[in-house]
Amino acid sequence: MKTLSVRRLVTLATAMIFATAALTACAPATPATPTISDAWVKAVPEVMKDMDMTALFGVVSNPTDETIYLTGGTVADASITTTKLDAHEVVKGDDGKMKMQEVDGGIPVPAHGSVTLKPGSYHIMFWNLKKPIAVGDNVEVTLNFSNGSTLKVTAVARDIANYAG
Repeated sequence: MKTLSVRRLVTLATAMIFATAALTACAPATPATPTISDAWVKAVPEVMKDMDMTALFGVVSNPTDETIYLTGGTVADASITTTKLDAHEVVKGDDGKMKMQEVDGGIPVPAHGSVTLKPGSYHIMFWNLKKPIAVGDNVEVTLNFSNGSTLKVTAVARDIANYAG
């Protein structure tokens, strides 16, 4: 049985290190995942006709080197809603009145920055609620971003009257 010389062992180890580095560099990049803090939804004590909606709020942070867009999401519990969640904003219309509208392309989250989702501003809209969401309930949501990343969030339901803005 032949023994390998130290030189051959070093050469072999170096080749393995370079091969590993080359394969790692060729692997598809996993998108950096944004984070959210203070996630909450507006409690809905009773679902009524034309009052079957709510919204998700919080502070979304972007760890990447580029602006990404929060495009919407889904609710994990189909008994709450099966409708996709949309990125919305409140803006002043031409008539001077405030109105809610979908944000075309999603809510921008600046590179290495954050955006606050809050009542009267950016938020993630829930539609077609099937049941009430009581104060203190936890709502599981998956948020979707323009870079392909997703974020699972647990948002607690709050009474909007207690929102300190």
